[in-house]
Amino acid sequence: MDNQSVILAVASPPGSAMRGIVRASGNEACRALWNAMDPDCPGSMAVRARVRGVHVVRLRDPSIPALAMVMPGPASATGEDCAEIHTVGNPFVLERIMTAVIAHSAGAARRAHPGEFSVRAVLSGRMPIASAERIAAVIMAETDAQLAAASMLQANTAEQSSARDTDEIATLLALVEAGIDFTDQEDVVAIARPALEDRVRSVRDRIRARCAMSAGAESAQRAARVVLTGAPNAGKSSLFNSLLQHTRVVESAHRGTTRDAIEHACLLPGGIEVILVDAPGLDDAIHDVDVLMQARARDAINRADIILVCQPSKHDPVARAYESPFIDGAHALILNVRTKCDTPGTASTTAAADVISTSAHTGIGIAELRVAIARTISTRAPRNAHEFTLGVARVALLQEAADSLDDMLTIDAPELVAAALRTALDRLGEVSGAIPPDDVLGRLFSSFCIGK
Repeated sequence: MDNQSVILAVASPPGSAMRGIVRASGNEACRALWNAMDPDCPGSMAVRARVRGVHVVRLRDPSIPALAMVMPGPASATGEDCAEIHTVGNPFVLERIMTAVIAHSAGAARRAHPGEFSVRAVLSGRMPIASAERIAAVIMAETDAQLAAASMLQANTAEQSSARDTDEIATLLALVEAGIDFTDQEDVVAIARPALEDRVRSVRDRIRARCAMSAGAESAQRAARVVLTGAPNAGKSSLFNSLLQHTRVVESAHRGTTRDAIEHACLLPGGIEVILVDAPGLDDAIHDVDVLMQARARDAINRADIILVCQPSKHDPVARAYESPFIDGAHALILNVRTKCDTPGTASTTAAADVISTSAHTGIGIAELRVAIARTISTRAPRNAHEFTLGVARVALLQEAADSLDDMLTIDAPELVAAALRTALDRLGEVSGAIPPDDVLGRLFSSFCIGK
């Protein structure tokens, strides 16, 4: 990763606004921005001299007034010299400024990569890795639950737990290395193999448990996929529109109207957000198009968190038995739904206790079904799930540490045992605050926007 260039990005939101920001970071950041300013303006000289503060300047291209903020390193957000130009929030103007700065920098400035400002902040020690993960989680959040979890993502629990495990592994490593280096010293007692294995297994199990809890919390925070499936003409599309509370898909009595899996966000009671999926009807494939439709339906079922098995009333003229081995093999929660319960002759028919009767035409049972889906989803979420969310980068590091401890348990040579413990110690140290290597940074910051 190139840390020598001056990096440049538009740091204000996309679109037109009262104010826009061009941000730069690097040892020559002030000089790079000065090259795009009118040199006769007193404020521009203060920028070139790296005078901390806000200065009134005039830009060269376009020739407009602006404010320049100078934040010399190392007491800046990235630990390097940082500078910003604040001017009118016109995307065209901001792009002209970016182009002018790069053109006059003689190759010293370039456009920033996604998350590169945060990368430099982490590398300089100005930002802990947990804070960077919080930024990434906020950027990637797509639901209220994900945003709430991102805002509550804290490093303290993970860092404290990892610090305890780090101390334990460091102690074990010292004992193992003592046994290697001082075998001729009678007063140096190396740790016995059974005791070493017991203590290593204890640390490994704690690490695995934390990773599992974090995975469960992330699954709970993700918007659940609720798939409507059943035979053709089972009333799935009508039910889909009723659950959404507006018309999203075409409703028709003709067989095979839904030819693809249609997705739409749906807000349920309690503020629970789900992805509602109207899947093609499952039936015997006759034509090539039918085969493709069945494949889309099976894919939707395989990705589902909850499956609504839609069966029309037995008195409906198009109703027929519906069974699918794809549903039996799906790893999802099942809700059985009887559709078209307003069909003449069904009013006195009592559905089974585990079947929810609905009518998209009259609205019967729709509210009850929405509540049932929300209640089913609530069973997916562990209590206080945010407490266990570690972030992708730290989970990967913990898993690597646990794998190294697993390797150690299969090794007899003391030198190799020490090497495995050292690897685990390094990974735990990265979780508890040490600077991570470039490949970990790359995985974490790849989701960031350019100006972060």
